[in-house]
Amino acid sequence: MKKIIYKYGFPFCLAVALMAGTACTDDNDWKVDKSYERLFGIAGDKINVEAEDVTATVSFTGVPDAQYYIIEVSTDSLYDDILLGGTPHSIVFGQDKSITKSPAKLNDLAGDTKYFLRIKAQNPQKTDGHWAYYQKSNAVAPFKTKAEQIFNPIENSDRGEDFIHVSWDSGKEVTGIVVTDADGNEVRTIQLTDDEKNAGEYTIEGLNPSTTYIVMIQNGDAVRGTLNATTTAAMPAADFKYFLPAETKILSTQLLKDIAAEAVAAGNDETNFSVTIGIPADMTIDFHGESEDGSATNVKVPEGMSVTFFGLAGGEAPTLNFVKNIDVEGSHAFIAFENVKVVDAGAAYFVNQGNACTIGEFRVKDCEMAGFKNAFFRVQNSTVKVIEKLIIDNSIFHDMCSGYSFIHVDAGSGAGVVKNIDIDNSTLYNVATGGKMFIYSKATDMESISVRNTTFYNCIGNNNYWVDFNGAGTSGAFEFIKCLFTKTPDDVTKNIRSNNDPTFDECYHTTDFYKTLKGSNELGISSEDLFVDPENADFHFKGGRILYCGDPRWYTEE
Repeated sequence: MKKIIYKYGFPFCLAVALMAGTACTDDNDWKVDKSYERLFGIAGDKINVEAEDVTATVSFTGVPDAQYYIIEVSTDSLYDDILLGGTPHSIVFGQDKSITKSPAKLNDLAGDTKYFLRIKAQNPQKTDGHWAYYQKSNAVAPFKTKAEQIFNPIENSDRGEDFIHVSWDSGKEVTGIVVTDADGNEVRTIQLTDDEKNAGEYTIEGLNPSTTYIVMIQNGDAVRGTLNATTTAAMPAADFKYFLPAETKILSTQLLKDIAAEAVAAGNDETNFSVTIGIPADMTIDFHGESEDGSATNVKVPEGMSVTFFGLAGGEAPTLNFVKNIDVEGSHAFIAFENVKVVDAGAAYFVNQGNACTIGEFRVKDCEMAGFKNAFFRVQNSTVKVIEKLIIDNSIFHDMCSGYSFIHVDAGSGAGVVKNIDIDNSTLYNVATGGKMFIYSKATDMESISVRNTTFYNCIGNNNYWVDFNGAGTSGAFEFIKCLFTKTPDDVTKNIRSNNDPTFDECYHTTDFYKTLKGSNELGISSEDLFVDPENADFHFKGGRILYCGDPRWYTEE
């Protein structure tokens, strides 16, 4: 180690000391004034914010000697010339010295709101550090809280054909409700009274039936909750409306005869009249006729009567226990079931029509049907039966048809025919796993088959065709549009047997769907990978996948 040799000794030191007016000592000549010590500033690019609806978690890199931290947020811009808490909308956290380390949680923010944020280290013995500002892409920017949700979920009893009832935590600060249509056009603005705020509920009236609305509850301009809610269908128009008494236990042939007599007595043409039967929500009722010996028989719809069995709003859809089938012998402009749940309680078929009939439309809408052992809709025997159109809309069918097809026309030789089939926005699962086809028409032509926006899962096994005309076909459209075909009960690659080929437009199938449908697109994944929980009938798309195909009720929101 080298020695450092100074050429100047004591005389030089003395001279310097005399000039400075002090003596040479071992102390520093440049003592630090503690009042000028400044804390290091926090790195702005190291600030991270994870925002929820009314809270945010702020992470940052601490600085040496900081005892606590001050965080300020504001919906107004923040910059150094603004004093702490100096904007009209400033919220300051940590003045009670509670924020001593990262991360820090900020409470009582507004949902769906942009906030600017700055943070500063504090130590009473040192001068404040500089403000550090939350930034994105190396520039000061706000973070945004998520949309708040103070609304309670909508129950079936909260919806009617012209109203939606909403409720919320009455302890929350709110000022009003804004209602828009599905396209965002404002329908109604409601200023809540103090009584309504304290009650935490409001009924929005004067709405349209079967319409989806977006309802927002606000505190000033801040949105505190959002709901999408759809009004129920209106009770279908008819020549005569009948409201089924709540104490009714059996919907029988005799009851239909009594209702028909009332309709005719009210002045309607007995050869052609329509009736809507309103069935109370939450009701469970048996469906069968009665013979003279008291045994159950099919329910026969009176000649000339067109009828809609309609589940009323105000709760869960009513349940019809089909002990026996419905018999539509005779002439009817339409037969319809809407907003009801129909279950097999011994009938084995929903329709098993052998008697002669002529029907304009047979319609199933907004229904759930389950358990029919043999078939959903069968036409059989040699008498002439003509159903002009079978319509299925927005309905779910499951766990049925172990004996025949879902739609099974086996009258043969044209004696029985379903001329047109129209299916839309529906789901079929666990259907005909050990039965027959999706549609079967025994050597009998149809006019058209159109199946759209429909999801199939675990349907059509037992080495069967998907559709089988067995020597016939359609004279018009035979099409599948935006349908989703998933998992078959067996791995047999049967196709469609028809005199004319169907068309497929924007249809897809999973790797575990084994039928051969030329024109359907391979997804490249299995049903298990596609759906959230198909074994338990949850067919929402897994992992936020967006696939506008199949029944729209299962679409995952963007």
